[in-house]
Amino acid sequence: MKALVVVCYQNDHVLGKMGCKYSKMIEKNIVKRIEEALDYSDEIYFIMDYFEEGFFKTPEGKKYPAKHCIRGTEGTELYGKVGAYLSKGHMITKRTYGASGLAHSISRFDEIEFCGVDTHTSVLANVIIARTANPNARIRVMQNCVASKDTDLGEAALQIMEAMGVEIE
Repeated sequence: MKALVVVCYQNDHVLGKMGCKYSKMIEKNIVKRIEEALDYSDEIYFIMDYFEEGFFKTPEGKKYPAKHCIRGTEGTELYGKVGAYLSKGHMITKRTYGASGLAHSISRFDEIEFCGVDTHTSVLANVIIARTANPNARIRVMQNCVASKDTDLGEAALQIMEAMGVEIE
């Protein structure tokens, strides 16, 4: 069994202050991976930030450069054509880098593939959750389906994931 996990591909992470030009560039690649997953009846999970206004006053929230993905705003919606597939998958919301609900959801899969943004924060954190919850699974990250505002940290995150046995393709 295979799962595709799309991490934080939301309007505020693509178009907003949390986004970058690279985030927009991976949209077609993510859509292609989603369509392939649907063709093979794979499970799809959308990991999405959902913050309350008060979150940004917490120690972690103060570290974010901009308020984003506040519940009830367009910024929380999936970006572009990816949004059309939300009803075909499972949504898991999160209020920090990693989605604690992901661990239970993906523990039964033989293969787990990740795409989305930001490679060096949310993608990395959720890959670590997947590796911890399912240590025998084949975990993959397609380089043309992830993006980071900081390309150096994005590359470093891919190296860290590879050192953890994640296949970087």
